[in-house]
Amino acid sequence: MKKITLSLLTILLTNSLFSQTFSTGTIQFFPEYSVKIDVTTTQVTLTQIMPSDRWYALAFNNNGMDSGDIVAFINTTNISDRQLGGFAVPVADAVQSWTTISNTVTGNVRTVVSTRALNTGEPDDYVFSATAGSINLACARASSASFTLAPHGGSANAVSTAAYSVTLDNATFKFNDFKMYPNPSQGLTVIELPNNIETGVVKMYDVLGRVVKNQTITATENQITTSDLKTGNYLVVLRTDYGNVTKNLIVE
Repeated sequence: MKKITLSLLTILLTNSLFSQTFSTGTIQFFPEYSVKIDVTTTQVTLTQIMPSDRWYALAFNNNGMDSGDIVAFINTTNISDRQLGGFAVPVADAVQSWTTISNTVTGNVRTVVSTRALNTGEPDDYVFSATAGSINLACARASSASFTLAPHGGSANAVSTAAYSVTLDNATFKFNDFKMYPNPSQGLTVIELPNNIETGVVKMYDVLGRVVKNQTITATENQITTSDLKTGNYLVVLRTDYGNVTKNLIVE
């Protein structure tokens, strides 16, 4: 039994390590335009929130809007992967590396979520890193309703030319941030979510690796009933959008 338990624990901890996420958090460029970049070991997820009636463009690793890798939304089902070059209209890349997984409009607000590999292998594409660090960002938009992509600057476009240095903090909470009590449990146990984590899924495994509990918790709804479980040791895995954490629970 101990061998099975240790094997299961090793697998779960390995999965937790590879699910770590680094995030910029929400960055507010214009009052009506925000972006969020989440990076794992396998992919980048870009979330853009913007008015639904005009184009927006975001440049990576950039000290302005004169050069660099850029993505633009120009009223298509997918964002457009492009390159900046001076004050001309950004030219579309031969290989489109980003894939838009959702493009929704509510009222006059559009939310676009897109993904791509950290390193696409394309020479002009920015290479993301799943580590803490910084990234320079810049953005531009149409100053009025229009999906005709135009050179930035002048009265035609409202432009942000500042370089945004954003730390990609490891948003995966630490082991000690996940509090579980009482342990041993005599009927129920409480799981406290780390700060800024609003919801998570708790899975409990017995020594044979079977799931005996599968429950969504929040900051206020966070009690797990254990009175229906047999006395013994259980593995508790808390899964969130920011990674997984594992602890052992004794049920008496």
